[in-house]
Amino acid sequence: MEMQLNVQKLKQLRESKAWSQSQLAEIAGISLRTVQRIEKSGVASPESVMGICSAYDIQTNDLIDNESPPIDITPTFLGVVRYKIDHMIIKATLVSFFVAFIISFILTV
Repeated sequence: MEMQLNVQKLKQLRESKAWSQSQLAEIAGISLRTVQRIEKSGVASPESVMGICSAYDIQTNDLIDNESPPIDITPTFLGVVRYKIDHMIIKATLVSFFVAFIISFILTV
């Protein structure tokens, strides 16, 4: 289960300690690439969040982004489709597509 973190607060904490991303990664026990991805997207696994919180000696609630992002959907069909595409889970979508493809292939043979 992925967690949404407050990116601004995460960067602010790192900069207040004058740590580079690689220093944070080493102290938190996660990879540099993971720190880069988290600071870019704000999405992290619970294990990564626990590592980062232990590095800063804070609670997980201090980093979790409690603000729900505003939903900006153009009230058109295309706007709703764009919103759905932006927020879908790619792996689940691909698996569903391939299962549907295999079922339809079997039914047509």
